[in-house]
Amino acid sequence: MRNLIKYIFIISFGCLCMSTTYVYAQESAPSFQSLMSSGDKEYAKKEYIKAKTYYQQALRLKPKDATAKSKLNNTLLKIKEENKKEETFFEYIDNADSYYANSELEKALEEYNKALKIFPKDEYATNKKAEITTILKDEKDKLDSFNAMITLGDKLLSSEKYAEAVMQYESALAVYPNNSLAKTKYQDAKNKKEAYDLKVSEFERLQSQGRDFTLRKKYTEAIAAYEQALQIFPKETEISDIIEKLQTKKNIADNYNAKITEADALYEDQSYKDAKSAYQAALTVIPDDSYALGMIARIDEIVNSPEYLKIQNDKAKLDNDFAGFMNKGENAEGVKNYELALSYYVKALELKPNNAEALAKKKNAEDMILYLEQQRKEQERLAAIEAEKQRKAQIQTLIATGNQQIADKKYAEAEQSFNQVLAIDPNNATATEKLGVIAGFYEEIQRQKQENYNRAMSEGSYAMDSRNFAEAINQFNIALTYKPGDEAATQQLTLAQQNENMRLAALENEYNGYITKGDAQLQTKNYDKAIEFYTKAMQVNPSNPYPGNKIREIGEILKANKLVELVSSATTINSSDTKRYEFTSVDAASRRGNYLLIKAKNLGDRPFIMYISYGSKNGRNGGFTVNVPNNQDVNDFIVRIGSQYKWFSEDNTWIEILPENGNIEITSMEITKGN
Repeated sequence: MRNLIKYIFIISFGCLCMSTTYVYAQESAPSFQSLMSSGDKEYAKKEYIKAKTYYQQALRLKPKDATAKSKLNNTLLKIKEENKKEETFFEYIDNADSYYANSELEKALEEYNKALKIFPKDEYATNKKAEITTILKDEKDKLDSFNAMITLGDKLLSSEKYAEAVMQYESALAVYPNNSLAKTKYQDAKNKKEAYDLKVSEFERLQSQGRDFTLRKKYTEAIAAYEQALQIFPKETEISDIIEKLQTKKNIADNYNAKITEADALYEDQSYKDAKSAYQAALTVIPDDSYALGMIARIDEIVNSPEYLKIQNDKAKLDNDFAGFMNKGENAEGVKNYELALSYYVKALELKPNNAEALAKKKNAEDMILYLEQQRKEQERLAAIEAEKQRKAQIQTLIATGNQQIADKKYAEAEQSFNQVLAIDPNNATATEKLGVIAGFYEEIQRQKQENYNRAMSEGSYAMDSRNFAEAINQFNIALTYKPGDEAATQQLTLAQQNENMRLAALENEYNGYITKGDAQLQTKNYDKAIEFYTKAMQVNPSNPYPGNKIREIGEILKANKLVELVSSATTINSSDTKRYEFTSVDAASRRGNYLLIKAKNLGDRPFIMYISYGSKNGRNGGFTVNVPNNQDVNDFIVRIGSQYKWFSEDNTWIEILPENGNIEITSMEITKGN
C-alpha cells in the first residue's frame, strides 16, 4: 500500500509571480510603443496581470528600457498589494467563521467588521454581522432575566429562605441550563436546604426524645437530649427553660436516690435500725414518698415479727462461717500454701465483702504469691545464664572444628560449621571472617560478576548519554542481576525510567496537541489544515491508527462530494509546460467550500514547485503553488481552492498546471466540496 502523505501548502496571492503565456492573434508582431500603450490601458483598468504581460513583451524588444522596467515593477507591486488585501480579508473571514462555529459571537463580530473595512460591500460578511447582532440582542434580554433571578436567589439565600432560593436558581437554569454559576448556586442552595431540613428533623427528634425521658423520670438523659437540640438552634429560649427546670428535678432526684441507695444497702445488710433512719432521711427530700414509707413499714413489721429472731440466728451463722474461712486461710498460710489461703479469704469476703481483716489477709496472700513468682523468675534468669555459657562453649567448639576443617581443606564442611556459628550468633566476627576466607575460592566467579556489572553500567551510561533510555533501562537491569540491590545501578535505573517516562509523556503531549488541532479544524471543515495536523500526529506516533483513520475519513468526504472530474487517466506534464483543463463553472452556492484533489507522482529525483492557476475566458483570476516531494510515490495534494475570493466570486472555467524544474505524472484531478 502506497504511503499516504498529504502535502498541502496554500500560498497567498502575493507569492504568485509566475510567468503565464498568452497567445496573441495578430497579423504582424506588435511594436514596442503599441505594447507599452496596451500595458498602460490595462493598468488604468486595474487589469494588472494583463498589463504585466504587455510590459514583459515590450522589454523583450527593448530589454534595457528604464520606463518599461519601472512600469513592470509598479505593476508587480500592485499585484502584490491586491493579493495581500484579499489574503487579509479571507484571514478575517476564516477567523470570524471559526469564532462563530464556537459560539464566540463577539469575537466573530469583531473579525467580520475587520473584513468589511477591506471589502465594505461583501454580502457574506454583511449578512453574518446582521445575524450576530440580532443574536447578541436576544442574548442580552435573556442575560438580564437570568441576572435578576440570580440576584433574588442570593437575597433569599442570605435570608435563609432556602426553598425559595432553590426555586429562583432553578428558574435561572431554565434560561441557561449549562451556566456553571447558576449550577453552583443552585447546588449550594439545595445543599443548605437539605442541611437545614436535616437540622429541623434532628431538632424535633431530640425534643421528642427529651419528652419521653422526662415522662420516665430519666432526667440525665432528658437534659442531654435537650442540650443537643439547643446546640442545633441555640436561640431557642424555650429549650433553655426546659433544661433549667429538668436540672432542678434532677438535683432532687439525685439527692433522693443517694439516700435510698444507702438505705437499701443497710436493709440488705439487715441493719434495720440504720436503714429505717436512712429511709426517713429520704422522706425529707420527697415527703410522702411511697417507696420510703413502704420500706419503713416493712422494717417495723420485720423487727416486730417472730421471723426476726430467725434472721438474727442466720446472722450469727454467717459470723460463724466467716470466722471458719478466716481460720482455714490462716492455717494454709502457716504451711506457706498462699494460693489456698487466698481462696479461703475470697470466700470469707463473699460473706462480708467489706471486712477489713479479710481484705488485709487477702492482700498479704496476694503479695506472697507475687514474691514467690519473682523468685521463680530469678531462678529462670540464672538458668538462662547457664544456658548462655553452654551456648558460648558450643560456639567455641564449632569454631575450633571449622578451623581444623579449613586446615584439612574441607572447605564445604568448614563453611557449614561457620554457618552454624552464625545461626547461633549472627554477629560473630570470627565466623564472618572465616567465611570470607572460604569465599576466596569463589574469587574468579565474583571477578567475572564485577566485570559484567561494570560493562553493563558502562553501556547503560553510554545509552543515557545517547538518550536511548530504553536501552539504558535494559543495561541497568542487567547490572542489577550481577549486584542485586546495588545503589548506583538502582539510582541510574530510576533516572533512566524517569527520563523514558518524560520522553514518552512529551511525545504523548505533542501527539495530543496535533490531534486536538486536527479535530478542531475538522469540526470547522477546514479539511486541508486538519490533514496537515493529523499527518504531523502520525509522524509523532505512527502506531496509533486514529490520525490515519481521520485522514481517510476526510478523503472519503471529499471524494464523495466530487463536482468536476478533470483528469481520469495518467497524464504527463513536462517541466515548464502548461496544461490547461477546461470545465463548466461550479455552482456559486458551493464554491467557498471547494477543494482541488490531485493525485500525482514526481518523475524526477529532486523536489520542485508546481503552479496551479485558474481563470475564465476573461483571463487568469488566481492560483496556488505546491511543493512536489522527490519520492516515487503517487502523492495526494489537497488545495482549498474555495478560500480565494476570485474563485467563488467569478465563474471560472479552466485550471492550468505548470511544473517548474521537474516532470510530473497526474493520475487524477477533480474539484470537490466539503460537507
